[in-house]
Amino acid sequence: MKYNGILFSGLPGSGKSTAVRQLAPLLDWPTFSLGDLWREQWQKLYPNQELSFEEYYRATTFEENRAMDARARDILAQGTIVSDMRHGIIAEGLPMILRVFISADMNVRAERALQTNKYKGKTLEEVRDLLSQREQTEVATAKTLYGDAYDFRDASGYHLTLNSGLLTVDEKIQSVIHFFK
Repeated sequence: MKYNGILFSGLPGSGKSTAVRQLAPLLDWPTFSLGDLWREQWQKLYPNQELSFEEYYRATTFEENRAMDARARDILAQGTIVSDMRHGIIAEGLPMILRVFISADMNVRAERALQTNKYKGKTLEEVRDLLSQREQTEVATAKTLYGDAYDFRDASGYHLTLNSGLLTVDEKIQSVIHFFK
């Protein structure tokens, strides 16, 4: 086998988590989501959601982000895991990790996001704005952590890029499996 782990990165709302949930059982591997880890931390600090997740994440420190990325890298380095995390650079130097980037048009991402509980009660325009803000926050965070030249959206940092607006979930999974083998 060429790879012993998979890292999914991509734009907010592009379908990374869905791909991870669909692929992991096929490989019989556990999953890890850095976003879920951040959300767990947020829920502990703000159980009544007096601060939105987006506001919480924008206020996280360099040290907190560096520590989370280090934790994610350690988990990824153990192998046999399907992961969902923003910064593909985390896997740099881990040659057995397949790095996959998922994108989709903003309208596709916003419409999908509306179907989740994360954005319950929001309009399509509000969700577009939130996803756009989140993407910009994540770009800025990545540049702070890894230097101005780093952009997690740059396809050259990945082995495989997929547009989930043009592919079904099954087609995405089959593309990854084909590349994986």
